[in-house]
Amino acid sequence: MSGARKWYPDNSGIFARKAEGRRERARASFAEKLAAMDALKERVAPIVRAREARRQSLLSPVSDQL
Repeated sequence: MSGARKWYPDNSGIFARKAEGRRERARASFAEKLAAMDALKERVAPIVRAREARRQSLLSPVSDQL
């Protein structure tokens, strides 16, 4: 089995799309980059709120005992 070679899928299309996305983000103006960050923050906000609520629920029984 030492002579057997592993077969890997062709990922060149994925890498090309990633590179193009990086070039597009690099060409964007500063204002466009800020707008993209604001949009990302809005999309992530529910996850952040859920994480904070979970942390509070884990910490609240400890603080109730004090």
